[in-house]
Amino acid sequence: MGAELPSRQRRALERLVERGTLDQEQADAVRAEFAAEPAPRRGGLWEVLGYAGGALVLGGAALLLGMSWEDLSRTARVGLLAAASALLIAVGLGVAGSPTGVRGLALAEPSPRSRIVAVLFALASGTTAMAVGSALEDVAAVDEDLVASAAGLLVAVAGCAVLPSVPGLLASGAFGWWGALLLAGVEPVEGVFGDGQLVEMVLLIALGLVWAALSAGGVLERPGRDRAGRVRRDVGFGIAAATALSGAQWTIAGHQAWSYAVTFVLAVACFAAFLRVRATVLLVFGVLGVTVAVPEAVYDWTGGALSGPLIVLLVGAVLLGVGGLGLRLRNRLG
Repeated sequence: MGAELPSRQRRALERLVERGTLDQEQADAVRAEFAAEPAPRRGGLWEVLGYAGGALVLGGAALLLGMSWEDLSRTARVGLLAAASALLIAVGLGVAGSPTGVRGLALAEPSPRSRIVAVLFALASGTTAMAVGSALEDVAAVDEDLVASAAGLLVAVAGCAVLPSVPGLLASGAFGWWGALLLAGVEPVEGVFGDGQLVEMVLLIALGLVWAALSAGGVLERPGRDRAGRVRRDVGFGIAAATALSGAQWTIAGHQAWSYAVTFVLAVACFAAFLRVRATVLLVFGVLGVTVAVPEAVYDWTGGALSGPLIVLLVGAVLLGVGGLGLRLRNRLG
């Protein structure tokens, strides 16, 4: 039998009886039905312990390598990091019960177990990237950072494929962002545009568009289009907007006009996408993009004549105006 109803629910039933919506017999039936439900299982403590354990494994590996990095051979470094990755994945499988259990968690409602497994898999992508980077260190023919980012992205995407989760998406977004910047520095790619900053901008915006397409296409919502799926979709839109806007701002030092112009265009695109998909995160990034782009444009057009206080005032005015517009759009669309 479940525990007695909380006082808030008891008072709600009493108000319904007083207003005549329910009679006393109906209220007693509702109360009995709620009381018959088993009390919800609380897994908060175990969830926190799982997060702490995963963080300690990652932090311990980083601390150990940091303190004795120079004393360890390459084989030892790679072995320790690979062992940390294997341990994180093994513990994740153990918490899930089995590889089949991981799939079962993906099909079920989010729970402390599924969140713990997702975090452990996401952390494993970080240690895997570190292991690959250490293995390829000082190898002249290979860009170890680029390969390491690709390895981390591969593990993060694989973990997210077997257990769709917000931590997996964030890890994939981070490694994708890092990999795009590293890829822009590869000589054949950089030679296409002849300017490293423009290459980085193009690749980051293209990556953002890929994330937007995955989110809009419903890929990130699967296996079920429930509330958790919508959360993952919105996180995907947030990664898309953040990646693309960071690419637009990447050229602020050498190509200021390109930077604020592209930022403004992306902000307008965020507003337009919000009107279609109703993802509030796009509205937030749209407001952020306009708030950044307009002062940059005014500063450039005036030749830097605006003082610091005037720029702050302008940013505040733009933020208020665009924020008000954003609120009106959100209220109108519900």
